[in-house]
Amino acid sequence: MARAGARRTQDEVAAVLEVDRFSVGRMESGQRKVSALELARLAEFFEVPMGYFLGEEAPAVVSRRTALSEEADEAARMAWRLDVDLEAHAADVRLLAQEGFLGAPALLLPAAVTCPADLAAAESYAATVRGLMGQSSGPLGPLTEVCERWGLYLLVVDRDADGASTLIEEFPGVGAAVIGGQAPPGRRRATAAHELGHHLLGDAYSSDVGVSIMRSDRERLIDAFACALLLPGADVAGHWAKADPTESDWQWRTLVRVAGSYRVSWSVAVQRARDLGLLDSAEARMLVAHRPVFGDFLAQLGAPPEEDLTLGDTGPNWRRAVLAAYSDSLITGKRAIELLHGAITRLDELPSIPEDDTP
Repeated sequence: MARAGARRTQDEVAAVLEVDRFSVGRMESGQRKVSALELARLAEFFEVPMGYFLGEEAPAVVSRRTALSEEADEAARMAWRLDVDLEAHAADVRLLAQEGFLGAPALLLPAAVTCPADLAAAESYAATVRGLMGQSSGPLGPLTEVCERWGLYLLVVDRDADGASTLIEEFPGVGAAVIGGQAPPGRRRATAAHELGHHLLGDAYSSDVGVSIMRSDRERLIDAFACALLLPGADVAGHWAKADPTESDWQWRTLVRVAGSYRVSWSVAVQRARDLGLLDSAEARMLVAHRPVFGDFLAQLGAPPEEDLTLGDTGPNWRRAVLAAYSDSLITGKRAIELLHGAITRLDELPSIPEDDTP
């Protein structure tokens, strides 16, 4: 699976391991043992963590995985790679939760709040989530922090994909999600909000690779939830009411301010105005085509939108948990740096650990 995902041949693997191709075939069929050194070389060559071969798999992820052949297309390979990222991150979340460094979610939905059945209910669902956070209106801050309040721990990975998430079965309300860091900024926030929707609805596993081609009714409802969470309808209507219709291109200018302030994609901003009846179909089509550039945001807001969910991003609770595990000597300094994903890059930047003065 790892070789197929990395688009490598048995001959290439044999060269890396300095063995013959027959030996590689026997490894893959389980007829030959693999040494620790060989496994380390394979992990590096296939660009997967060692835990992929050795660690505990996430049952929800494995149960949905399809077999990856050497003829698999790029979408299938990307889905596999994102699942590998998700499994590794889920294992790290599970470890920190087992050791007590990650606790129960700060926020929980009341039992009476059920899965939305239509688009209007999805909008109401988002309003309930925002209300419980104490932020019924206004732009949301970093989505790593938003998701952590609900027990979902995000990691932004170096993939050209949307995202995937899974629940940690042993710890109710706790989950892990990975977000593709190569996607545009607005799309990354939409993906994070979408994975939060899956998490809140208790979906054991979700992968958004390829689902945009033919979205199910449930996916469309979660999309609606994500858009309403990031950009409440009342907020858009409020901006519309404050705009000056005598100003040239006033609709476009208003939406530039909305998209920049709420850090959503241009298409989401236009679609929200269309869904709320503030634009007709012809106006929406024209505005979608008139995509703003960097200078337009400067002209309307005085500053560009602050980028969210950059490569390696995690939330503050995650970083505190990693450093607490390091301070308690549960993990090494090198492992702590790995789990901080770029927030700290050198051992001398880690907090000092008090010496044990027990007699």
